[in-house]
Amino acid sequence: MKRICDIIFILFIVVVLFFVTDQPSFSRTLKFVQISDIHYSLIREDNNYKLLSKTKPLLQDAIEQINNERNIDFVMITGDGIDRPLKESIYALTDDLNTLNYPWYYALGNHDTTTDGYLTKSCILKILQEQNPSFKFDSTYYTFVPKRGYRVIVMDGAKNKGISSNGIIPAEELEWLDGILKKSENDTVLIFIHFPLVPPYESKHHEILNADEFKSVLEKYNMPIAIFSGHYHTTKITKRGNILHVSTPSLVGYPNSFRIVEVDNNKKRVVFKFDFKETNLKDLQAKTKIMTLGGAKYYGNEEDRNSTVVIEKK
Repeated sequence: MKRICDIIFILFIVVVLFFVTDQPSFSRTLKFVQISDIHYSLIREDNNYKLLSKTKPLLQDAIEQINNERNIDFVMITGDGIDRPLKESIYALTDDLNTLNYPWYYALGNHDTTTDGYLTKSCILKILQEQNPSFKFDSTYYTFVPKRGYRVIVMDGAKNKGISSNGIIPAEELEWLDGILKKSENDTVLIFIHFPLVPPYESKHHEILNADEFKSVLEKYNMPIAIFSGHYHTTKITKRGNILHVSTPSLVGYPNSFRIVEVDNNKKRVVFKFDFKETNLKDLQAKTKIMTLGGAKYYGNEEDRNSTVVIEKK
């Protein structure tokens, strides 16, 4: 009898220690893939630094690498999945993306839609609903919970009027964002948007025009927030307080890469582990490097590619 009591007491101590130490809260590690600026094209001519003639094999190589990974929770495309807003391009892209072994989601970029043609936002939204079994949303900005303790927010910064590389977030979307964040103060928040809030380098015609309004909403909250973007085709990780800004390069241009990210949501801190994945098609990568001026800027430093970043919880 005494032996049984001793065993029960030991088990009790183990359980107590588990909950009072810095063990993962709420759920297990979240693991996802970010691919940006695929610029999928049916045109077989290259354009400046974009290897448009090879978008399909570059994407298929990335998909093969991802499908060989284990325990991926989702794949996020952060805009400019297609180079021109054509229906045949988005259908071809979704056909390839549907060969992923994992759910995939989409944030709109400036190349994805047009305001005066036939691939408007409502049109591409309908195509994503039809073609992607995981896309169950009624808007181009949306939110979901991939695991308990995490909140994913996908934003639409593509302009509704005119042709521009600048992003802008409408007032109603910012109000919606504020409401979602207010309900997620105990979560780790992952925001995916094509246009970075903190530009990785200066380019006035690529910035979010109302970035200050976007920033003012985020600054109201203290939970760990990570913003994943593309658009600038470069590799950069910047931490500012409780907010992590992650720029991921283009798949169609040098360095022809994507990211795998693991997030550990612990009691006192959140740990982000970044794994930078380059294409296995090294001949194509060498070609895009030659095509790209200032390739080192797009490749980034080692800490922008493979690193671990910690955000302490307040």
